[in-house]
Amino acid sequence: MSHTDFLARVPLFANCAAEEIEAIEALSQRGEYRQGQIIVTQGTPGTAFYLIISGRVEIVRDGASLGALGAGDFFGEMSLLDNAPRSATIRALDDTVCLMLSSWDFKALLERHPSIAIKLLEVLSRRLRVTDERVGR
Repeated sequence: MSHTDFLARVPLFANCAAEEIEAIEALSQRGEYRQGQIIVTQGTPGTAFYLIISGRVEIVRDGASLGALGAGDFFGEMSLLDNAPRSATIRALDDTVCLMLSSWDFKALLERHPSIAIKLLEVLSRRLRVTDERVGR
């Protein structure tokens, strides 16, 4: 599967047109992480979004494992919009390959392709609405 195919499957970018996905992919960087390597650390500023191409990662918060993510999963999506501290540490369980998109590259992309921002807001609004409904129960 190509990197653009992976990006198109990310819910955050699901409403984007093919040329918008290609623009996102063009700014993405490939990162390779060895088994056991820390990819992001809880409490540090979030500055990038990661899409797992292959391998698996563990999500750890306050020393407790919260589960694992694999190919096609992603983390750090909120870092595209803010630089808030990471809510968890992500550690490679296997040798892992990710596509990484920095927040500064993404913000520059939004200036060139404002339609992506509108689509992103729609997805984030929907996700927030679902979360609010779950919490309200």
